[in-house]
Amino acid sequence: MQRETGVTQRETKERADRQGETVASVSRAVAAIRCVARAGAEGRRLSDVAREIGLHKATAARALASLTELDVLRRDDDRRYRIAPQFLETLGLPVSLGTLRQRAHAEVMDLVDKVEDTGLVSVRSGLESLCIDRHVGRYPLQALSLDVGRRRPLGAGAGSLALLAWLPEDEREAIIDALGPRLDPYRSVTPASIRHHAEVARREGYTYLPDYVVTGMTGIGAPVREPSGLIVAAVSVAGVGDRLKGSRREEVARLVVDACARIEARLAGCPPAPVR
Repeated sequence: MQRETGVTQRETKERADRQGETVASVSRAVAAIRCVARAGAEGRRLSDVAREIGLHKATAARALASLTELDVLRRDDDRRYRIAPQFLETLGLPVSLGTLRQRAHAEVMDLVDKVEDTGLVSVRSGLESLCIDRHVGRYPLQALSLDVGRRRPLGAGAGSLALLAWLPEDEREAIIDALGPRLDPYRSVTPASIRHHAEVARREGYTYLPDYVVTGMTGIGAPVREPSGLIVAAVSVAGVGDRLKGSRREEVARLVVDACARIEARLAGCPPAPVR
């Protein structure tokens, strides 16, 4: 009886030790995730993480390697760890607005420099699009109907339509059906017109809305996807009069789509292709 009790005590101790190791491993993993998340787009080096959470460098390296294998973190070419976009997606969170602005800034500036019209970056916010950045071109007359911080119903504008058009059909239809009174201020924007323009956009690869939301203004837009394929933003260009019509339409559309592709490369941690 004493021998059986002794074995049970050993097993209990071993079980407690294993549980303690598991809790310690989970604690290290959570601490590492928090450390990397606090850095945002800047990321954290291995030495930064080890120092900030008080681990030996080898122990921190094992924790970070495990989290990278699980697609919780990613290690980019600059050897810094960042939260993996696919992990954010599982939490229902897109890439941060700060990261989007940072990665999109140079590409949208270059786009605006080429087209000389207004460039915009928008993200989805529920049933609306939210403008998070705007750059004004050199052409004397600019389309300035959308300011940073302004919202529009999804589908009411080239950028907001780009956020909607490439969603799965059931999700897209549910959004259009739910827009309801949000479309009232936009006389030319109806559920039927949104469906039509979304279908055309999917076929052509970009949104094109001449004289749609505002008479005398044309918008061209395209979606930005993070590495997982999730649409996280839209880039659009707005011009007055015939600026984006006729033969210039295809040229500007190509530039907008190229800018989105280059932003996507930056979000994936890859150097974008040379500017054409």
